[in-house]
Amino acid sequence: MGWLGLRSRLHDGLTSFEPVPTQVTDFKSVTEHVEKVETIDHISASPPFAYTLQDPSVPDDALPFIPPAIVRNQRLCLSLANGLAWIVVDNIVYDCTKFIKEHPGGDTVIRSFIGEDCSWQFWRFHSKTIMEKWGRYLRVGRTEGIVNRFKEPPRYFGSRNR
Repeated sequence: MGWLGLRSRLHDGLTSFEPVPTQVTDFKSVTEHVEKVETIDHISASPPFAYTLQDPSVPDDALPFIPPAIVRNQRLCLSLANGLAWIVVDNIVYDCTKFIKEHPGGDTVIRSFIGEDCSWQFWRFHSKTIMEKWGRYLRVGRTEGIVNRFKEPPRYFGSRNR
């Protein structure tokens, strides 16, 4: 077995790792394993990852591209109280941070899809008119590669008799 030594650059300002000397009193079986480990001091949506609301007149294909990892990280960031309530509908990223408390269906619906795709769920409850009226003002960018974690159930139309 070994020990892992970790020293944060925030605490001592060092850019290289130097092991801390320790006094060993039991010489029976002493093994020390030291590795240099890089840490992420914080995760945030601040620059260079600051994306702002886009003008409603900008077409969807002209929106800035946001890498999927940044979109997904908003779930973690929001739980750490410094993220944004971003959802994805048809590969367009919408910032619902300010709208979340005003959502007629409640904030739980939006919170459950932060950093994720919710396209089929969105279209089950909203029309294109609602998207044009409200959604165009909430767009921050476009993305790809984010899939809906729920399989869309089939829709039945007409008589179920065979």
